[in-house]
Amino acid sequence: MDTIFNPDNKAKKTILSYKESFVLNLVCLIIVLFTLTGCQSTGLYLANAANNEDGYISRNNITYGNETWQKMDIYYPEYSDTASPAIVFYYGGSWRKGDKEDYAFVANRFTREGYIVIIPDYVKYPSAVYPAFVEDAAAVSHWIASHASEYSIDISRLHLMGHSAGAHTGMMLLTDESYLAKYALGPEFYQCFIGIAGPYDFVPGSRYYRKIFGPEERFPLMQATNYIDGSEPPMFLLTAGLDWLVADSNTEKVLEAVQQSGGQILTKTYPALGHMTIIGSLSDSLPIGSDVSNDILAFINNLEKVDDLSLAPSEQSSQFR
Repeated sequence: MDTIFNPDNKAKKTILSYKESFVLNLVCLIIVLFTLTGCQSTGLYLANAANNEDGYISRNNITYGNETWQKMDIYYPEYSDTASPAIVFYYGGSWRKGDKEDYAFVANRFTREGYIVIIPDYVKYPSAVYPAFVEDAAAVSHWIASHASEYSIDISRLHLMGHSAGAHTGMMLLTDESYLAKYALGPEFYQCFIGIAGPYDFVPGSRYYRKIFGPEERFPLMQATNYIDGSEPPMFLLTAGLDWLVADSNTEKVLEAVQQSGGQILTKTYPALGHMTIIGSLSDSLPIGSDVSNDILAFINNLEKVDDLSLAPSEQSSQFR
């Protein structure tokens, strides 16, 4: 890039080469694709474009159950010969779409910080309805508890993270203890929970969501605030200021419930990000800042002094449809 400076320092003109202009336009396109949910799959493909596959080692399609979809990919830091801390990540997709391979960029970001990253697939609608998604997450937890040593996972430093529908799944796994209790586990199995743009407390309105979570008398069973009792591990809930899909009220209600029960929670809103760009910001392909990943790492690394983290919630709100 050639930069021409005005001698009196009052103006600056930037001249882009053809190649630089192409890259800039590609970046803008990626951001647009991530913002438009209808182009989610294309945006995720581009998010993986800059992955450094030499930076991690992956073990793919490891089965955690007997069903065909019960498979997961495990990503390891390139140089690791001892048990490492791990992040279990559940992707979103309105409980009906998504593939673990689409989120390799998440693993790429955290393996270079020394974390093992586990990304499971789980059952989707219409093959199943709620709470089958959370039951799969409980089965993953049981598999980890049973195979941690074999797969070099430091079970004392296990972190749970999810985006959108995956954040809802993670939240319900930790708040409704019946899922983990089936395997003689509890919420303390995870050291913390990181929820990104999660619909933790929404009321299904459309016919589509009512089919997944209905009938109506069952709606309270999928709302985290009905279960929060302070026994949950520390939480960090991230919201996007330009999220037109998930309302901030979901996080605000969880924040209030956790505080009232004496639990530990931090929230933060990223004003310039949307529902998909907030997860896309973990990709090296999207030069839209590293605040999200840096804040997640700071939260994990400072779990013993959660109250000291200066992460402030925002007032931006929207609606989950």
